[in-house]
Amino acid sequence: LGSIGFWAIDGTSLRTEVVLAHYAEDVSWVSQYAGKANLDVTIYSKSDKIPEIAGAVTLPLANFGRESHTFLHHIVSNYDNLADWTVFSQATAPTWGYMIGDSSNGHMNDKVNFDDYVRPFPEGRDSFFVMNAATQFPKAAQLNRFGILVQGLPDEGPEMCPKQGTDGWTDWWFLPDHPHLRSGDMLEFYHKYVALSDNDRKPLTLAFAQG
Repeated sequence: LGSIGFWAIDGTSLRTEVVLAHYAEDVSWVSQYAGKANLDVTIYSKSDKIPEIAGAVTLPLANFGRESHTFLHHIVSNYDNLADWTVFSQATAPTWGYMIGDSSNGHMNDKVNFDDYVRPFPEGRDSFFVMNAATQFPKAAQLNRFGILVQGLPDEGPEMCPKQGTDGWTDWWFLPDHPHLRSGDMLEFYHKYVALSDNDRKPLTLAFAQG
């Protein structure tokens, strides 16, 4: 879950687009955004039952690659016509919390709501991300931000990283059957397709925004 600005602000009305990666989620919540002025909603569905939401555009997509495939497909397919501000999200209703194995998770950090992502260029920034997880390669160990697991913490909010620094994260944890371990050499993938560099095999920690 994150928002990216693709063009410079020129003082004119900005066009925002919400891009959702759908499979079997209930997308009725999207109705509160679909049809608003200067706000487009595009749902890419990998389901056999394509949802219909008034005011939203729904497009079928082959069922592989998870949400990252959907987001990249949108960027590549619309590269010369991207909105000024684009919100990328899974199609689950954006609510607080994360539990392993629960597909209804909304992946929102505490004291953050979906409107924070929809509002373009907050405080002049060209993107809006709230990092709530990190993975260590090649071990595939992970940790989580406390704000996605516990509500009401005094120092949590919409900052990219916890105000408390390392105290805002859980201990590292490891699942031997995690998908990261079944997907080949993730460190090799990172260097080949993301960093475009030689794989020096040095350990790497990447933070990311779930959802």
